[in-house]
Amino acid sequence: MKIYDEPLAISADQWLSMLNDQSVFHEEDVELIRTLYYFPDCRASGKELARVLNKASHSPFNAQIGRLGKRIVRQYPGMQFPMREDGTVRYWNIPFLGEEHRDKCIWQLRPELRAAVRRYEQQDIDRQEDALLPSELEDVPLREGGKKLVAVNRYERNARARRLCLQKYGYRCVVCQFDFEEVYGEIGKGFIEVHHLIPLSEIGEQYTVNPFDDLRPVCPNCHAMLHRGNLSIEELRRIVEARRTISVVHEPN
Repeated sequence: MKIYDEPLAISADQWLSMLNDQSVFHEEDVELIRTLYYFPDCRASGKELARVLNKASHSPFNAQIGRLGKRIVRQYPGMQFPMREDGTVRYWNIPFLGEEHRDKCIWQLRPELRAAVRRYEQQDIDRQEDALLPSELEDVPLREGGKKLVAVNRYERNARARRLCLQKYGYRCVVCQFDFEEVYGEIGKGFIEVHHLIPLSEIGEQYTVNPFDDLRPVCPNCHAMLHRGNLSIEELRRIVEARRTISVVHEPN
């Protein structure tokens, strides 16, 4: 295994500035970087990224990251970047640290870029909070010291996190197994809500929602009951299954 961990003098502030600059980070680049951010320790292979992003192959990522690396070099022309033995820039190694195994390569976000993505994600949540409907707002204090009020459901309404959650878990309710497309056909395709799993008391000041660990797809009925009863998904699932059993037992012959 070969390790690529050369240091790079780009700060978190500089990365954040580039993430917000569409001439440097194109939309597809932000999507890839944000997806990698949610993997454990911000590291994954190209195949793992392709699977989550519903791509047929991970091969295009190499050219994509190469183009991104070149734009970053143009932003900082006097900076020392990771170099190959032949004297050319190792462009993929600009945003990523890496491991080269016999059968795969692993990318990992540089620590400074990881910190920048964390801040970028918070910006995204704050922007989307203003778009919530009044019926979706439920203000609760999350920071006792700062007395800041935020909307409970804003984590569930984060469009980016929602999309990643549904790419992994699909569109069937994890509580009652209802699938809108199966029942309603084309008009039900892609319709589902997402539920935020972590109790509000456990959310800290620096919390950023993880779509793989923190969100699950649920139908509107189950979603309402989860919030109304302050139940876990497992608790509500047991209630639903028990009620179904009772219904079967009492069905007329």
